[in-house]
Amino acid sequence: MLPEITVLLHGWSDCSASFRRMKEFLIARGLGQVESVYYADYESREDNLTFADVADGLHDRFREEGFIDGHGRARCRMNVIVHSTGGLVIRHWLWRYYLREGRPWAECPVRRLVMLAPAHFGSPLAHRGKSFLGALFKGRWKIGDFLEVGRQLLDGLELAAPYQWWLAERDLLREDPPYRADAVHTTVLVGIEDYKGLRGWVNKPGTDGVVVIAGTNLNCAALRVDGSRTNAGPGQGPVRWVRSDPPEDFAWGVLEGVDHGSIVDVVAPGRENAVTRALLRALGTQSAEDFRAHQRELAAITEQTYRRTKKPRYQQFLLRALDDQDVPVRDWTVEFFVFRRPARGRPEVIRRQTLRREELEASERIHRLLTAEFHTHSVDPAYRRMLVDVDAVRDELARIERRWGTPPVLSAKVHVPRVDRGIEYRLDTLQNVVLYDPLDPRRGGLSFFYPNTTTLVELRVDRLTRYVRLCTEPVKH
Repeated sequence: MLPEITVLLHGWSDCSASFRRMKEFLIARGLGQVESVYYADYESREDNLTFADVADGLHDRFREEGFIDGHGRARCRMNVIVHSTGGLVIRHWLWRYYLREGRPWAECPVRRLVMLAPAHFGSPLAHRGKSFLGALFKGRWKIGDFLEVGRQLLDGLELAAPYQWWLAERDLLREDPPYRADAVHTTVLVGIEDYKGLRGWVNKPGTDGVVVIAGTNLNCAALRVDGSRTNAGPGQGPVRWVRSDPPEDFAWGVLEGVDHGSIVDVVAPGRENAVTRALLRALGTQSAEDFRAHQRELAAITEQTYRRTKKPRYQQFLLRALDDQDVPVRDWTVEFFVFRRPARGRPEVIRRQTLRREELEASERIHRLLTAEFHTHSVDPAYRRMLVDVDAVRDELARIERRWGTPPVLSAKVHVPRVDRGIEYRLDTLQNVVLYDPLDPRRGGLSFFYPNTTTLVELRVDRLTRYVRLCTEPVKH
């Protein structure tokens, strides 16, 4: 039988010292010995370090310690506990060395994975960390790398980061994600509390003080709004779900009484609380049935957390705009509208270009709700993020329905400015595109709003040029 070891992996601007009490807790509870619980450290504030570097270095250390052989085959059974940025690191490693290589899961050493407040889909604080003030407070003070903050890691941690989208396409938006009851038993735990005291100035809606709660959930889907010529064809509408059956065979729990930092700190010898109970349960699962029971228990705890705290549930939307050549469109905006549903037909695009007064007033309210927490990625502005209070939007749509006597249709209009006199974007197919029509039977039960999830929305537009001509006579310049 293979030996069992545990690896503790920290987040950005942290180190393994934060896990010292956790290791003592695990040993005291009989879940390892001093020599079988390992700390994994990486220099998270090194500006040149990438997620690929960390994953590669981790793989090398695992091989050197004999956790895997030279071909990556398991020589132990591994429990991995990660915090914050560590969630992206371990996902990248699993993808790079097992998913990408097409290895059977029996060769992967990881059997149980516990993620504490993982930053799967970003943190509102990441772009602040790259600022000069961030460098002063969190930067390194060593000669040779003075004020370094881990810029490449922070680029990937920022809201709407291209890296988050890239990784989700490789390990989440696939037919066989590894985070399953019959593969890697994966448990995600996150606190619902904001930071208190002086640290409270960084609090943002829908976070645990640092990461977006909805973004810790691995449950995500992908939607494409395609107005390009490549989408032309009979019956081919502009909106389609690329992946509407998201991974959900993992355990996810939102816990009272802890924030982003204290979810690690409360795991210590002699402590008994919601985090320690969930952690012990996650590390003790033995079978797929046992894990699914654990999954149901955490789901019930999550419901109780929201019922007791009365905090809103959010949905995160990541949006990116690409042209028909897959080149990012960096300058674009989107507006949201609600219309009365046409009496006939199943609309994919609202053909009316003008809104009635009641539609205009309702559209202004809906647009404000959808874009209240909007962020443009600082490095690649083709990528944006919206954080939506799902209950508030649903309540507003219900009020509109009561007033109109019929459910409203939610649509979007995409704007991209002309580049110059000879290059522009064709936008006629992306005007008033219907995103959500509750009376459309083709929806198949799909909604547009799912609390505590992340939806990736891709906008595709045609880029046109008048600088290329074809004729039978030569042209003089």
